[in-house]
Amino acid sequence: MVLDPTRHADPERWGLVPDALVRDFFPEEDPVLARAITAASRGRWEQASKAMQATWGDWDERARVTLSLAREGARTDDWLTNWRDEQPDRDLAVLDAAAWVRVAKEILGESDEQDHVDGFHRVLRRAERAARHAAELAPQDPTPWWTLVQVAGGLSVDQARFAEIWHGLVSRAPGHRAAHEDALEYWAGQSSDVLLDFAANAGPALVLRAAFLLEDDDPLIWRTDLVAGAVEQLLAEDELSNDDRGHLVLALYDHNRFAEVIEQFRALGSRADGAPWRRFEDPKGTFLEYRANSCRKAALKI
Repeated sequence: MVLDPTRHADPERWGLVPDALVRDFFPEEDPVLARAITAASRGRWEQASKAMQATWGDWDERARVTLSLAREGARTDDWLTNWRDEQPDRDLAVLDAAAWVRVAKEILGESDEQDHVDGFHRVLRRAERAARHAAELAPQDPTPWWTLVQVAGGLSVDQARFAEIWHGLVSRAPGHRAAHEDALEYWAGQSSDVLLDFAANAGPALVLRAAFLLEDDDPLIWRTDLVAGAVEQLLAEDELSNDDRGHLVLALYDHNRFAEVIEQFRALGSRADGAPWRRFEDPKGTFLEYRANSCRKAALKI
């Protein structure tokens, strides 16, 4: 999709926040988690432990907290080491595995050089061992299995091995949103047909994510009946995440439904920090490009 950056309408005319207020990074807004991250950056683990303990049984919330703390663990691991020395437990094991996945991704970055790829795979195998250990310590917890789903995508394991991991996940949390999103990444590297079947069974939000993963190879994917149906289903929902709204922007834009694109941007406000924007080299710039072009094209229809 080619955007025209030279002919912009004024987004504020459409009730959108000014360009200058749009950001692609926001500090953690959950005060409990924010305090845990700050303490972890200073080598203290107790707040992270409390934050993890509070998520037990709410697996989507546990995934959110685990991801945020794992990112901090990839940046600085003194607090994880101190936790391990003083009071190792199942929550530490879960976080340790998740943090190794983040370390692996940092090693790979955007590089396709063999030494980076080898390091990525080596650390992912360490993450896999850590996740298996965490699964033994917390047999009811789907979170280590979510980590294994991410590892499977990075290592491109065979489908039989992935099926074993996926069974372990869904037997504990059938609707685990984050794991379904990461499973899309695995299937995208295997088969586009299986990817779309998987997404169709998982729900409309996953269909749009799958379309985004496939659009480089199949630019017409947004015009398929599957995607069109998913768009209407999402538009009918009362509450959508910012990530879902971001993918709706791409789908509606491709369908020339610019007034509805603007509605999604109005709901997103200044948030260019989620999906799909973070997958672009310039998240904020891409967000603003789509937003401005949608305003311009909507104006042409008036």
